[in-house]
Amino acid sequence: MRHYITRSGGPLAGFLAIAAIGMGAAVPASAVPAQSPFPDTTHYERVVDVEQFKVTDEEGIWFTTPVGRYCGIGDDGSYGCSGDLPGAPSGENEVGWFPGDPFPRLYHTDEPRFASGRRQSILAGQTYVEYRGSRCAVTMESGIYCVHGDDRNSQIMVTTGMTWRGSDAIPSS
Repeated sequence: MRHYITRSGGPLAGFLAIAAIGMGAAVPASAVPAQSPFPDTTHYERVVDVEQFKVTDEEGIWFTTPVGRYCGIGDDGSYGCSGDLPGAPSGENEVGWFPGDPFPRLYHTDEPRFASGRRQSILAGQTYVEYRGSRCAVTMESGIYCVHGDDRNSQIMVTTGMTWRGSDAIPSS
C-alpha cells in the first residue's frame, strides 16, 4: 500500500484521502443526544414521615441537602432551592417551579422563598420526599432533583457543578 500512496502523489495524498473518508463517516455532535442529568428516582427510598420536614410557623416542608443547599416544597406544590446555584448567572440565587409556570424560574431575590431561616432537616442521598404532588430527591452525589407529578417541563436539578431546568435539561449558564 505504501507503494500505491507514493505513486498517487506521495504520502500527503494518502493522508488526505483517509481524512476525507473519516470525515464523511463522522456524525455531527448535535445529532447525538446527550444523556439527561435528571436521575431515575424509582429505586430511591421514600421518606414517608414528612412531619420531620415541617418548620414551626411555616407552610410546606423544608429540607437541606447533605452539601448544605436549602430547598422546600410549598403547600401549593411549588418547589425550589435557595442559595449558591452552580452555573447560574452572577446574582441569581433561587431556582423554583410554581403552579401555572410552563418552565422553572431562575432569579435573584433578597427574601429567599426556599430557605426557612430556621434549622431544616437533612434529606439524605438516594431518598425522596413527596408533598402536594411534587417530589424532591437527593442523589448519591448530593444533587437535588425535583419534579411536579409527571410534568417533565417542571424538572429542576442542582448539582455541585450545574443547575438544570425543564424537560430539555437546559443548563442555567
